[in-house]
Amino acid sequence: MIVISKEFGFIYVTTNKINGKKYIGKCIYGRVNNWENYLGSGVYLKRAIKKYGKENFERKIICNAYSEEELNELEEYYLNYFDVVNSTEYYNIKITSIGGDIFTFHPNKEAIRKQRVKQMTGEGNHQFGKPKTNKMIESVKKANSKHIIIDDVHYESVTSASDQLKIGISTINYRLNSDNFPAYKRVMPKKELKINGYPCKVGNQVFDSITEAAKHYGISTHAMRYRMNSQNFPDHILLNQK
Repeated sequence: MIVISKEFGFIYVTTNKINGKKYIGKCIYGRVNNWENYLGSGVYLKRAIKKYGKENFERKIICNAYSEEELNELEEYYLNYFDVVNSTEYYNIKITSIGGDIFTFHPNKEAIRKQRVKQMTGEGNHQFGKPKTNKMIESVKKANSKHIIIDDVHYESVTSASDQLKIGISTINYRLNSDNFPAYKRVMPKKELKINGYPCKVGNQVFDSITEAAKHYGISTHAMRYRMNSQNFPDHILLNQK
């Protein structure tokens, strides 16, 4: 059983109440400056706050982390999940947990920059106020309805476990995908997780599996899977697919 200690930090999303644009980041509770009022430090976010005023931004904590490692992995998970660097719905321009600033050398750097400038000078976001489609809602419900096991206790769904353990659904899903929480297991693993056993190549070195490569470089299997499918890491190759 994993012993959970005091919260180390949290993942948050800051939203511009005027145009709906967002920023995802991390913060530690022991921050020197007041963490309670912290909105983020992104370049474009700061410019937006200066333009619209702090009163037009609100921050919501997505989930807590109990160590620096978990905090970094959670940040990486959410930044990748929402594809914030390529999305025009976010102020983020880098993914810090998987190699720093990837905006500088991004192949579509200028197009992204122009789009962000255009949105920051406008009054609205094309997604703001739009309701979620039935397909999106059903997809989330299906993903959260699969049986899981936590600390040898069987739960009928992620939602059920969240209600009983008082842990956020997003946090549980992260832990199910993380090697750092072996007590969190899916009864029927997602198909995408099967690629962890595929051989891969990083640079000139070949590994028998993604899991082995992740352990070698000291990162999560989720991060390694992301790199295998990202154009930003051309030297990361999934041998049976690329």
